[in-house]
Amino acid sequence: MRRRTVLAAGLLAAPLASCAGAGTEGDRVFRQFDPVDQAAGLADAVEIWNAEHPDYRIAMETLSPNNPQQFAREANAGSGPDIAQLAFTDVSFMAEPRILTPLENLLAASPAEGGDELLATDMTTYDGSMWAVPWTADTMALVYRPDVLEQAGITETPRDWEELAEVAAKITGDSGGEVSGFVFPAGAQFSSAQWFPINYYLWAHGSQLIRADGDRWSVGVDEQQLVDAMEYFDRFFTEGITPVAMQATTDYGDPSIVGALDEGTCAMTFMPPAAFRTAGQSVEAELLTAPMPAGLQDGAAHLGGRALGINANCEEPEAAWEFVKFLLSPETFEHYPQYPASAGTLEQVDVDPAEQGYIDQLPHAESFARYADAPITIASLQELINQQFSAVYSGQSEPPAAARKILSTLATGLED
Repeated sequence: MRRRTVLAAGLLAAPLASCAGAGTEGDRVFRQFDPVDQAAGLADAVEIWNAEHPDYRIAMETLSPNNPQQFAREANAGSGPDIAQLAFTDVSFMAEPRILTPLENLLAASPAEGGDELLATDMTTYDGSMWAVPWTADTMALVYRPDVLEQAGITETPRDWEELAEVAAKITGDSGGEVSGFVFPAGAQFSSAQWFPINYYLWAHGSQLIRADGDRWSVGVDEQQLVDAMEYFDRFFTEGITPVAMQATTDYGDPSIVGALDEGTCAMTFMPPAAFRTAGQSVEAELLTAPMPAGLQDGAAHLGGRALGINANCEEPEAAWEFVKFLLSPETFEHYPQYPASAGTLEQVDVDPAEQGYIDQLPHAESFARYADAPITIASLQELINQQFSAVYSGQSEPPAAARKILSTLATGLED
């Protein structure tokens, strides 16, 4: 199956940041897109490589935010970094014009540690070839204040979505409304993070927005399933479990959410690892993670992450591959605070016990590849879902009407 990827308009317009770590003449270039303050450990790992490989030194440069078009322009012109960090969803964008080096022969000649246990290879394979290797993995986990749950007599985090609603309602009710049992960003904007729990809920209940049968695509959810999902999330607002102000919030790391965690007025929310660590620096109380509701059910949570690709213009692909293998190794992850996209390597990495929820959930998560090959883009799906669910929360639309709008738009998009 050939993958068709269209990038979001906001990403297309991403400005080019200045590069960090230009290196010295003769160094090979590794480009990554995490902010400099989040990549210090990665820079340390690169220095370890350079000390051990004086004949193949690496200069790490940072291009933040991620700008795949910049790499594409450079590669098409015969230049660009030798090795590049790629978002999973960008790999097919780079593979289609063949500006990456296919990795099958390199993998066969010199296997990477844990290479047979890689996650999300469906996102790095295009047209029958592997064009990048999964490097890091992440997902969303339930983030909670254990002391707030304990005060409400809750000894275990919710195992499914129905239990989450019950537990959250109990916490809010027992506190007289002073504590929100579950808080989530519910803004209508394209970027709103409500996209994730909505999909998790649908996947856990046996449906998904669109579905592939070979090369044919069809709508994968019916009206009642959408209505059930809308009524489920709307319940958090109608019952006062989640503050109405969240309908204007889009980011899981929004100060209003982090502040409520700090004040103890939010019992549970959800975040990816980087946001959890940032929140932990601001919240004075203990924060812990657990799998999302149904998160231990295979395919009921998403698998995100980063990949590594080698520029087709690289003059020494075998040597570049050795550096890629180093980045995949447990040694790198001793310094770089990300989760490896290898189940075997993940077992060898020391993880903060507070982050155990991510570790437990990752082996069960699946990528958005289930949507990525469709005629309708993931960006369009996200915008559609966020708008229609938010219209229900605000009272602008009833669930059946919003569900029919979604189904109509999906059917038209798949026909086109």
